[in-house]
Amino acid sequence: MPHTEKMPSHRTAHSLVLPLPRRAPIYFGALWVLTFAFGFIIASIPGALSAQLGLDRALNDAHSPLLDAVAKTLDKLDSVTVVAAFIVVLVVVVGLSSSWWRGIAAAFVAGGGWLLCLIPKAVVAEARPPAGSIAHTVIGDAATLSYPSGHVVFAVTFTVAAVLVARRGAVRAIVAAVGILFVLVTAWSRLYVGAHYGTDIVGAVLAGLAGALTIAWLWNVVAPRVARRFSGAATDDKASPSASPAPRTPREDADLRS
Repeated sequence: MPHTEKMPSHRTAHSLVLPLPRRAPIYFGALWVLTFAFGFIIASIPGALSAQLGLDRALNDAHSPLLDAVAKTLDKLDSVTVVAAFIVVLVVVVGLSSSWWRGIAAAFVAGGGWLLCLIPKAVVAEARPPAGSIAHTVIGDAATLSYPSGHVVFAVTFTVAAVLVARRGAVRAIVAAVGILFVLVTAWSRLYVGAHYGTDIVGAVLAGLAGALTIAWLWNVVAPRVARRFSGAATDDKASPSASPAPRTPREDADLRS
């Protein structure tokens, strides 16, 4: 029985789609509006930022060597090298346990969503808490802008990415629980070291969710189309007829007749 090439199915393209609500653009659009509006509102209220430093001081007053070590470790979370390491681990774990394409999707969501927080940072342009706001110094003064917290944004985008590619059921629930704990501990560490105001944390959660959902939606729009296009091109190449043989010369015809 002659071998026949199978027609390309849409399973590959469909497997690339991340589970998002149908009205995802409305949700992440609203989250972006809230992110910017919240930042501008807080900045416009006199004394709204300085009034929050009591929370930083309360957390910092409970300092200990162990808490200092945790906070110092999490302080490195916003560096490109550490972010890249987290993303590589995520890609490898997802690739080995599920699909390499889904691992790549998770990388785009976690990394791309994190980078998008640079937009509200630049637009709102909120300064960091003043030096000496806390009694126990853990890290040096940060030179970047404050709103939203980039550390917390990455914790949120990383968690969303992991949840989106996790298997449904108990596995996804466990991943979500661990991710929420990761976000909470990261948020605590930024206040503990006096690097942020409480509203920076709220803005980071909003921006992290908005950024992760934005990149996930873009992935769902682009990745399946690219997969179908390449799948169709490969099928066309396989189905194309072989090249016609070159015409014989008169001498070759004579040899065949003899």
